[in-house]
Amino acid sequence: MKKILTLIVAATSFSVQASPLSPQVFSEAFKDYHACFILYSVNEQKIVSEYNPNNYCNERIAPNSTFKVPLSLMAFNEGLINQDTVFKWNGQTYDLPDWNQDQTPSRWIKYSVLWVSQQISPQLGLARIKHYLAGFNYGNQDFTGDPGMNNGLTYAWLSSSLKISAMEQLQFLKAMLSNELPVSKEAIANTKENMYLDKLEHGAKYYGKTGSGRNGRNERLEDPSKLRDGWFVGFVENGTQQYIFVSNLTDKKPLPVPGNAPLLPYGSQILKPITMKLLNDYFDK
Repeated sequence: MKKILTLIVAATSFSVQASPLSPQVFSEAFKDYHACFILYSVNEQKIVSEYNPNNYCNERIAPNSTFKVPLSLMAFNEGLINQDTVFKWNGQTYDLPDWNQDQTPSRWIKYSVLWVSQQISPQLGLARIKHYLAGFNYGNQDFTGDPGMNNGLTYAWLSSSLKISAMEQLQFLKAMLSNELPVSKEAIANTKENMYLDKLEHGAKYYGKTGSGRNGRNERLEDPSKLRDGWFVGFVENGTQQYIFVSNLTDKKPLPVPGNAPLLPYGSQILKPITMKLLNDYFDK
């Protein structure tokens, strides 16, 4: 009997919030940013923790590299890639060393390799991508790219025409985890596998994808916005318990950066450690 009770406690304890996240915790963490944080219990089908000042969770910004999640689903579903696919590096040297070699679907997601995305999206083509965006109900579904530049297939998601809110990211991830998107279960399983990152301090697995860009006008235009956008979205799993997290931020004030110099650190480099602390605090047992 004691063994049975122990198993019951182990199976259910993860759903109990031991460390509530107070408004003060959120305000301090995001004091320099317009920001959103959502933690959603899949099992309870409700938001269990939220930071949403001025309804910022419904503000659409570019998905940037979080778009690799829906793009992965499209590519796996169409059979353009499988887990053994190798994307050949063309020898171009990038600032990020992890990009300067052949890639796999797992490395593509893990190291957020842009040139792989820019190979996959033209293979899918605009018509198929728009069809999937509609099926995913993904943000504004605008894949035109920069005005007058005809570059949607390679840049639409990068501080450009495609926009999505945190609440819409939540709905997309809910549909993905419940196999309600118009793609195969295999496409979802492969994408989830490649999103795996690590374990929280208490041992639960977490999966996710970051994204960084510039708010509004993009980095390819002269005198770009000096406001950073950052995303970190994903889910936490421990046994049968599952949670989705969605977080983003945008600078409140422009940075004093000359010309087209990079806005460092990137938005996701600021946001990810904030989000990790919030998750570890919430699930602290």
